[in-house]
Amino acid sequence: MNRIIFLICLSVIAISAKAVEPVLKPEMKGGVVKGIVMDNAMDIPVEYATVSVYSMADSSLIDGTITDEKGAFELTKLKPGKYFVEITFIGYNKAVVRNIPIDGNRKLADLKIVNLRQSSETLGEVMVTSERSPVQYQIDKKVIPVSRQITAASGTAVDILENVPSVSVDIEGNVSLRGNSNFTVLVDGKPSILDASDILQQMPASVIENIEIITNPSAKYDPEGTAGIINIITKKNVEKGLNGVANLSVGSQENRSGDILINYRKKKWNWNFGFDYSNRQFEGTSETENRTIFENVTSSVISDGESLMKRLGYGIRTGFDVEIDDKNSISFGFRYGNRDMERGSVLDYQEFDSENPERILYDSEDLWKKEMTFVNSNFSYTRKFSGKGHQLASQVTYSHRGSGDEQSTNELFDVDGKQISGKIATEDGPGTRWEIRSDYTLPLGADTKFEFGYQGQIRSNEADTKQEDFVVGTGYVPQPLYSHDVTYDQQVHGLYTTYASKIGKFGYQLGFRSEYTNREIDFKDESELFTIKRWDFFPTIHTQMDLGSDNQVMASYTRRIQRPRGYWLEPFVTWTDAYNVRQGNPDLNPEYIDSYELAYSKRFGDQSVTFETYYKVTHNKIESVRYPWEDQGNVMKSTSVNVGNDYSLGMEATINLSFGKWLKNDLIGNFYHYKEEGDFTITNSSNEDIYKDFSTKSYNWSLRNNSTIIFDPETRVQFTANYQSETNWAQGKRKGFFTTSAALKRDFMKRKLSATFQIRDIFATAKHETLYEGDNFYNFSQFNHKSPTFNLKLSFKINNYKMKRERGSEGGVDVEEFEM
Repeated sequence: MNRIIFLICLSVIAISAKAVEPVLKPEMKGGVVKGIVMDNAMDIPVEYATVSVYSMADSSLIDGTITDEKGAFELTKLKPGKYFVEITFIGYNKAVVRNIPIDGNRKLADLKIVNLRQSSETLGEVMVTSERSPVQYQIDKKVIPVSRQITAASGTAVDILENVPSVSVDIEGNVSLRGNSNFTVLVDGKPSILDASDILQQMPASVIENIEIITNPSAKYDPEGTAGIINIITKKNVEKGLNGVANLSVGSQENRSGDILINYRKKKWNWNFGFDYSNRQFEGTSETENRTIFENVTSSVISDGESLMKRLGYGIRTGFDVEIDDKNSISFGFRYGNRDMERGSVLDYQEFDSENPERILYDSEDLWKKEMTFVNSNFSYTRKFSGKGHQLASQVTYSHRGSGDEQSTNELFDVDGKQISGKIATEDGPGTRWEIRSDYTLPLGADTKFEFGYQGQIRSNEADTKQEDFVVGTGYVPQPLYSHDVTYDQQVHGLYTTYASKIGKFGYQLGFRSEYTNREIDFKDESELFTIKRWDFFPTIHTQMDLGSDNQVMASYTRRIQRPRGYWLEPFVTWTDAYNVRQGNPDLNPEYIDSYELAYSKRFGDQSVTFETYYKVTHNKIESVRYPWEDQGNVMKSTSVNVGNDYSLGMEATINLSFGKWLKNDLIGNFYHYKEEGDFTITNSSNEDIYKDFSTKSYNWSLRNNSTIIFDPETRVQFTANYQSETNWAQGKRKGFFTTSAALKRDFMKRKLSATFQIRDIFATAKHETLYEGDNFYNFSQFNHKSPTFNLKLSFKINNYKMKRERGSEGGVDVEEFEM
């Protein structure tokens, strides 16, 4: 069935593409003007820009179009003569390219890159020192340039996300998108075999160009992830010749990293190679207090001590792009990497209960580590047809994760140093993911575009878990009860279509997506098979209104899905440490999310303000619930359950201020009301079902400020402050925290070399405190990082020249002469 669906989809796309291509003789096609529109400051494509071609003789309008998602445009069927092109988009100066000849000797005029400058920038100067806009708002996403975040220059993607709209990061580096940790991470628009948290915590900030925040993705995107999509755009170079950039970073607590990216472009070929290495660690102290009540006896366990987290990773990447001819192009990318993660602690424990108040003292040594290798590769082919923006793009992506050895060791020692207990739990197993997609785009006029396509995902994972318990006098003994072998196979086949158009100043995009899911979980120990075969449907609506004077209003609705993760489904008990176990639930249903957004953006010269309101409803909400495990009185058990629905209603505001040329300030605030209505049942040792309420509501808010002082074109200082309010859950809460950072950046050697010195958590105020409690349990934990931390980063540009362009300024218009 799956193969038939896949073949039908590809056949329909291929037949449709062939059927709609105009059959024109070469002599009837006329002249062609094409190019790519880029944001001059952010170096990203400008989608939906309006491109108009006029006659140089009488300035009459000849034709027009809009740019696609890559910023590309193409105007065809032009008669012999001289033309000029105007490119406009809200918030940018108009760009004009003059004196474009079309005749018998020159039927193709390739404008290459046409840059649009934001209306706030100063033109006509030898050196432009204006800051990049911190956020660019498009019809379905926000784009954040990484160069603005100099306090995160030597960190990872997580450090960048600390200061961007819609995203919050706690002190341990856990990322949430508008309060939700279930989101999808893409790299250059492509999926990865790695978990979202692994990608963000391991990718160096120095290799990232921009980050796209897509809270309400259109039907063209995979609907997986309740909160939306974070798309990481890595650095590339479009200049000719050989060039690149190298970065080196050293810091306190033995933190160090380095990376290099080399790019070579010649005629229609472009090749790149990169290498990155990162060794990051975090020292701190931790405290816990756990109480459980079982058969009227209260058991208490208190601990405190030192903790250390380490993340070691390295990777290589390479790829090439080839323009075979004006119609056909291919690209290939490959990445190999290794990730070693480790979390350890040495804690002093006190254990007692209400019947025996005398405290038992012992020490604990805990060590969790995971080693994993991965491979990502992709191949894409683009076929352009006659007509503006008319094309078929196909892509195959392959990802493989190695065995992914994971081991958790927990050992207890008495006051004399003799081991009295211990557990070693291991899990390994490879994972593979294939993605095949094909996207067909058909422009139906200057402002109208129709798209449809197919996307298929095939995933396969294995999990072989084992456990050994320490027996005094014997050593570690295998425990068959907690050793299991499970395989996961899942296929998702999706078809989508979108229709985008514009009526005056009102633009809209309608989308619809349908997906078929075939999932199979084989629990080999018990010869149990859990299967799902289901169709799902996802409508989307995006609108945008240009109110003039740099005013925009955007509104959207999307429906999304969150399928249960693999470890949520494992139907057996797994020990995570001496006092906690987890058990999956193979009967989990996926979450379905209805998301509504309304946004208003206004620019005042080089300043701007944006307000976004959002309302999100999650059906079949999946929660990790916890309760005392009756098999052992002082052990907590957690499992995943569909508890009910939750609702989020909030407003997010971003204010970007400029005080002359020397001070820029970005203020981001988010306030929302969260409500959850649900319940769950547990079965006790007497086989009785016990009902538990799982409802809560709370007001939550966060405030972030980022100030940049520009002393001169080569020197700037940045200060950031971030506050996250207390957040309540149905079974507990996370306490609020406040953190500050600062950085000094200085350029040397005509900006070929730059140095950035950073201080993070200046006042050591970032604490991570969580509390869980219920009728018969209380769990409190606190982790304090060793702060402040220091870091020095050096960045060197290799032969990073810019192609010469003649520019002028005419009343906010960028003017270029077409080079003969």
